[in-house]
Amino acid sequence: MPNRFAWSLTALIAAAAAFAQVKAPTEFEVASVRPNTANDRIVTINVGPGGRFAARGYTLGLLMQRAYGVMGWNVSGGPEWIRTDRFDVAANASVEGNLTEAQLQPMLQRLLAQRFKLSLHRSSKEMPGYALVVAKNGPKVKPAADRQEHQDSFRMGGTGLSGQGIAMQDFARFVGGKLGLVAVDETRLKGLYDFKADWKVEADPSASALPDFDPRDALRFAVFTALQEQLGLKLAPKKITVQMLVIDNAERASASEN
Repeated sequence: MPNRFAWSLTALIAAAAAFAQVKAPTEFEVASVRPNTANDRIVTINVGPGGRFAARGYTLGLLMQRAYGVMGWNVSGGPEWIRTDRFDVAANASVEGNLTEAQLQPMLQRLLAQRFKLSLHRSSKEMPGYALVVAKNGPKVKPAADRQEHQDSFRMGGTGLSGQGIAMQDFARFVGGKLGLVAVDETRLKGLYDFKADWKVEADPSASALPDFDPRDALRFAVFTALQEQLGLKLAPKKITVQMLVIDNAERASASEN
């Protein structure tokens, strides 16, 4: 005779798991999109507790970068206003804690499709860039610690970088973007990692007199060196194939909320 208690417990666990999967939000419960008419250059974005998302002074192009996890060079086509007109977005989703990128992206994609009538298709393009690869002596990065509140966190300034719960493909994109470079991940390292690296920029004063001098070169050299020595990673120049988002349609969003 089957154990009814064991069967009931198994059924209860399965039902709870199914409920949790169904409950995962696919769109914001409440969202407001308004043109930003302030005559300032303030641009902010915040992913706060309780599933809150807010962006001020963001163009549709910048919102697309966050929604699809890409950089500006990944987006082509569309009217010029998507890169100049600014908007304020305030939205809320029913989740515990901060929204992760995996939760935020599909909801933001849906919001852009609804409010801006945004439609697009994907293509690929080959261009000069950099591939993030494992350095000669192997990687020195650490798998991400189990700290949900710090996941998807990345900072990079003039003297160092730090990140928690970042996938390699996003790390390559973030670092490349900060350096003004096109970079993709070719490390073959899966999962999420924590990153910490420091450097000191030592510019050669005489170099500024050169006709092709780029002040970013000193920072790039410092970052490249720190990545290789401290993280066991290397940005190698090569022709790379990047994924492109090609805009088919976009319409200006007027003030709207639900």
